[in-house]
Amino acid sequence: MVKILLGSRHGGHATRTHLVKEALEEEYQDIEYVVATDHEDDYDYGEKKHRIPSFRSTNEKYYHPLKAAKNFFKSLNIIRKEKPDVVTCYGANTSIFLGIIASFTSADLIAVESENRTKEPSMSPKILNRFGAQVWVSHDQMLENYPNENIANKGLIQRRSYEEYDSDEKEGTLVIPSSADEELMENHWEYIPHEKLLEKMGKTDLIVTRAGMAAYEAVHLGNRVKVKPYEHEHQKNFAKWLDREFENVELV
Repeated sequence: MVKILLGSRHGGHATRTHLVKEALEEEYQDIEYVVATDHEDDYDYGEKKHRIPSFRSTNEKYYHPLKAAKNFFKSLNIIRKEKPDVVTCYGANTSIFLGIIASFTSADLIAVESENRTKEPSMSPKILNRFGAQVWVSHDQMLENYPNENIANKGLIQRRSYEEYDSDEKEGTLVIPSSADEELMENHWEYIPHEKLLEKMGKTDLIVTRAGMAAYEAVHLGNRVKVKPYEHEHQKNFAKWLDREFENVELV
């Protein structure tokens, strides 16, 4: 039995848990999963779950020291209690301390890079790579951008499939703002489960979105997609990649 600790977070991180598990099951057999995730994550993994706090929200600039301290000690207790053989980290503001602590044990450490990173790496996988983690990326251009050479392209983004949510009848416009778009969130958005959002995308003619992972879902489900990236360089790079790869994309 191989015990694998999945260190995740809510939102786009949580939606790729099944992809991470799929990649893990190509390398390990007879697996027991344990999940460590934040309190906002409402996905049912069907596994043993620990709750640990995130210490910076997606739309915030600053870290919360008390939440970070609480995260560290909860992470330490989880590693001590579960004694995992493998620790995977995706969702920095929840799982990075899990990875750092695990690096001082005999566990294999894996840091999963954001799928919308096509050129520049994010901070947490770079840090964990220095602590001995293998980094899993989704684009070949990312293979040489980390401190150590322990990198593998697992193509997680290419493993996503949306056929079951697609519809032949598409109409209307769907605006998918970022949580940082306060006015758009107030005027155009209401929370619905991710499965329902995918179903809604599959029935939509025009989808307007930022350049996060929702944009990748949109290009597979909407007839037309307008992508307006934030000023962050990785969003601009991902938007350009989407524009090259998909004919139904228009950059705004």
